[in-house]
Amino acid sequence: MIGLQYNSAIPTTLDLNGPYLSISTQPESTTVNDNGTATVTGVATATFTNNDNATNTGRVALQWHEVGVGALSNSDTVSGVDSTTLTLSDLSNPDDNGRQFFLRSDYVPSAYQSSSPVTAGTARSTGNAVNEPFDSDTITVTVNPTISITSQPGDATAGQGIDATFSVTASASDDSTISYQWTQDGTPLTDSSTVSGSTTPTLTISGSDTGTSTIGVTVSHPTAGNSPVTSDTGTFTVVDLRQIINYERHSDVGSLFDSGSQNLADGSITFTADPGSPTRATVIYCPEEEVTVRMTIAAGAGSGGAGGGEGGQSVVEFTMERNTEYLLKLGASTMPTGGANGGGGAAYLYKKGQLLFALGGGGGGGSNGSGGNGGGIGVAGQRGNGRNGGAGGQLFDVGTLPTIGVFPGGDTWGGVNWSSPSAGRISGCTPGSDVFRNEFSPCEDMGSRRFRTSSGSEISGTSIIQRGYKPGVGHRNNGGNGSGNEGGGASGAAGGNAGGGGGSGGGGASGYSNGEVTVISTRSGGNTSTNAFVRIETAS
Repeated sequence: MIGLQYNSAIPTTLDLNGPYLSISTQPESTTVNDNGTATVTGVATATFTNNDNATNTGRVALQWHEVGVGALSNSDTVSGVDSTTLTLSDLSNPDDNGRQFFLRSDYVPSAYQSSSPVTAGTARSTGNAVNEPFDSDTITVTVNPTISITSQPGDATAGQGIDATFSVTASASDDSTISYQWTQDGTPLTDSSTVSGSTTPTLTISGSDTGTSTIGVTVSHPTAGNSPVTSDTGTFTVVDLRQIINYERHSDVGSLFDSGSQNLADGSITFTADPGSPTRATVIYCPEEEVTVRMTIAAGAGSGGAGGGEGGQSVVEFTMERNTEYLLKLGASTMPTGGANGGGGAAYLYKKGQLLFALGGGGGGGSNGSGGNGGGIGVAGQRGNGRNGGAGGQLFDVGTLPTIGVFPGGDTWGGVNWSSPSAGRISGCTPGSDVFRNEFSPCEDMGSRRFRTSSGSEISGTSIIQRGYKPGVGHRNNGGNGSGNEGGGASGAAGGNAGGGGGSGGGGASGYSNGEVTVISTRSGGNTSTNAFVRIETAS
């Protein structure tokens, strides 16, 4: 038997035992800004611990991995996936924030050289690493958010001591909380008797001295890469108090159609009933100071048959209180309308829940008789023409109109009786729908709030002012309803009756005042248009 002897003194390149892998340089977590580039480095080493003569002819292979994804591939935004340095570019928040990575190392052993004869002492081979694959620590890439301002503060003008509002819309890319600090002429503001919301998205500010200043806001975030961000500045102009009339037009069921304002120093403003659109209520109020106004107001004329009667017309003066609801109802062929067969619509003005005054529409024309004229404030409606002309609306003395009215035919709550020729009567205050009748009395104020619909919900966009008008039931459609060839009665304080036969005209409605306005002039008739109107100007 021939034995083999191993002479340890003879060197060899045959590495009988594989190496151990280790991470000599661990990658570290990193933080970059939005749209930034992150670079992480890791180094792996193969070490032979039991063979001092090992030549380590193998190599260490590297591959970067993402937790939850797997091995990475090079792309437009990723490079170095099989090297010691991984580069990630165009990182965004929040999509790339919090991604985790690690470096995986593997030992690729060498083999016998196939291109040369194998001779003793020249073998080149290593074993696999004992602990392969071997992973580095896991690191996290944090991408800081970015603040964006999408709506800049605008300019605002207000009278002395009147609030102006400045707003900004800003957000962080990760939807986290941001902070605000408003400034005036570069000086940070704090909440006080003239400032509120100084650290919120909406600033409310007033000034006692006339002049201009600049308003801006600084938006901050604890980790945003571009924090803080400063907005554009708006100009805050304080002027002498103005005789401004603000208005809102809406329906009673929940839609705001338009709004605006008019400085009466620049001219008058006129509102006219529009039968083609449902702008059935117009709220007016003074936002800066009380204003003594002159109103020229007229109810709508009747129509049909031998001709409708004219609508009553009056001129009044009174002082509108600041931030107090005044509501106009202007009749035509839409509510508040007169009775069927051409009855003219009334014109009403309420101060919160109380009726200040009413003007009567003209009666509808029958086939053989025209309608009677409607009455201005304090004027009864005229009887309709023809053999059986409808009676004009009853006249009520100043301040004597009952609180609760009735529909045509005498029903209080059941609704308009569209077949009744006898007229109804307006309510001296607004009972409103069941929602309001269960909460308030008809003449009761409702406090500072937005306008509420007949179902009790607020109409978004309406102003928060002192209110009391209660929609739903007011007995405004109170004209008697004609049939056949008879003219319908008009709507007003007290409606007119429909014609009583023979094609007679309907009666005009009466006008009324509760005594809180000064009547400059008033008359029976005067408006030949079927649309009621009001013109508002400063008192002379």
